Amino acid sequence: MYEPKFDISEVADLLGIERLTEGNSFNVVCPFCGDRRGKMNFRVLKDGNPCNTYRCFNCGSQGNMLTLYAEMQDIYGEDRYKRAYREILEDLGKSGYETVSHRTYRPPVVYGQREQEEPDFEARNRVYESLLEFLALTESHRRNLLNRGFGREQIEEFQFRSTPVSGTEGIARRLLKEGHSLRGIPGFFVNSRGNWDAAFYGRNHGILCPVRSIGGYITGFQIRLDSPYDGRKYLWFSSTNKPEGTGSRSPVGFFGDPYGTVVRVTEGILKASAAYAMSGYSFLGVPGVNQYKELEKSLAELKENGLQEVHEYYDMDKLMPVSCQGDYKEPVCEKCEGADWEPGIYEDFLSCPHKRAKRDQIQEGCRKLYEICHRLELRCIQKRWDCGPEGTWNGNYKGIDDYWWRYLWVK
Repeated sequence: MYEPKFDISEVADLLGIERLTEGNSFNVVCPFCGDRRGKMNFRVLKDGNPCNTYRCFNCGSQGNMLTLYAEMQDIYGEDRYKRAYREILEDLGKSGYETVSHRTYRPPVVYGQREQEEPDFEARNRVYESLLEFLALTESHRRNLLNRGFGREQIEEFQFRSTPVSGTEGIARRLLKEGHSLRGIPGFFVNSRGNWDAAFYGRNHGILCPVRSIGGYITGFQIRLDSPYDGRKYLWFSSTNKPEGTGSRSPVGFFGDPYGTVVRVTEGILKASAAYAMSGYSFLGVPGVNQYKELEKSLAELKENGLQEVHEYYDMDKLMPVSCQGDYKEPVCEKCEGADWEPGIYEDFLSCPHKRAKRDQIQEGCRKLYEICHRLELRCIQKRWDCGPEGTWNGNYKGIDDYWWRYLWVK
């Protein structure tokens, strides 16, 4: 039986990954998506034999201990696993060599430590404003935004950009040359060559959407992906669990008049900005319906400015019929126990567990918003559209941006 010279537990310690449990199968804070609920599992042994694999049940990242090291240390190329193996041996002192000659050695970094520090939003805004000056918007991304309801002047006003496909280290170098510090700025980190870098990769290529605070600062960037990654259409420009990296903290985006008496709340930064662009109504865009910590802070700030009323514009999944029709999505329906039921006959008493889970998630987010408004003594009104006679969603236009684009703009 082959016995490796190290295991994934040692690699985890080498990379400074935070553990949540211990043992031959242990959970950690995911170094890729930052999930702290124990969804990332590291397995040293399986059935008594070396296994050394990892898998995150939140973002879908998985592989072996060499994959883990190569991904986190930005090692690419055909020989990436050989390089990863050699570097791990050397860093663990198991290579038989006393010095490391092929690269500059850095002691292990405690990942995520900077997450606890209070962010300097003014410094972050200065870096991000300069970053936008180095980037452009491709014509294909411009057409995408026009087709979402933005005008050409609005696209420039919102400062949308396309993520770069190369030269990320050069971008960081230019920012440093301008006198900016990148330490503590989400999306920037120190790479395996010891240089500051920007966390733009092939997998997060897409439209860079600035997230602005009520005060007008750029507090982060959400990326609308060209190709969904692990089922996700949006990712944050973040460097969580990278050396000297910082997470985005998923900020809330504000669009409109900070001194208005009414604000609308919906899910998604791009959706909120599109709804504002088409209607002129003030919007708060939350990263997810159940990410309400920053939402409460924003509503409290707006109340100090004179806010009186909140309109809830979460997606119409909140009123989705949950009867089984065999139409949820592929390949979920094919694997569902109810897939053998004939649609149109049994749906009255057979509900789809996936639709029900999705609807319940949105409704829970709605309830959290209502509770926040109650605590802040703000009136809250639920908004609905594309509904049938029974008050359930017809299934045509899920987001308010889609609905308004169809009925307000498209003739």
